[in-house]
Amino acid sequence: MVWVKLGILIIGFVYAGLIPFTVRRVVRQIDFDLHQQTLSFLSNKTLYDKRYVRGYTRLLFVTAVLHYVFFWLLSKYYNLGEHETYMRYITYSFAFFTLLAFVPHNIKPYSFKRLSTTLQRLVHNLLAIIVFLSLPILIILFQTAVIHTMPFMGIAGLILIGGTLVLTAIYIIRQGVNGISEIFFINGISFWTVFVTIYTVLFG
Repeated sequence: MVWVKLGILIIGFVYAGLIPFTVRRVVRQIDFDLHQQTLSFLSNKTLYDKRYVRGYTRLLFVTAVLHYVFFWLLSKYYNLGEHETYMRYITYSFAFFTLLAFVPHNIKPYSFKRLSTTLQRLVHNLLAIIVFLSLPILIILFQTAVIHTMPFMGIAGLILIGGTLVLTAIYIIRQGVNGISEIFFINGISFWTVFVTIYTVLFG
């Protein structure tokens, strides 16, 4: 279990910091309006240089892998292999995350005359919504699975993810979906990840 705990420590901090750190660095280098654009715009090859598009694809794919490994390590440490729903959602969220990485964004209008770009835009948006929903669902499944053996971590984790969802929803209702709302959501996931990582290493 020592190696599993060490893996949780390393993967947890990398997983929590990769997207926030990378996005912060990239948006400072390019003309990117977080109030008007979502982060998916970085995968739009008609708007940004190919190196940014490739970089965004790699970022999402690496994050998907880290996501899978982190939650799998949690399942090993807390003996959650028998929680079939939790284990399935690890696989589902990883699959959708990976697909999102390789289906680029476009802003071309929906039209039957441009069926391929229309389908691409539709699939990308659907995948983004599914990933947005699957991450908190997976976290809630984890929290409810450990709440009986680790009540403080279970309750505190639910409060963190619940607060993130409520505040993100309020922002979206007021300002719409944009880069800021996405970063707010991502930072909430990151705070939860750091909390669970530290608590597991110190008290698990």
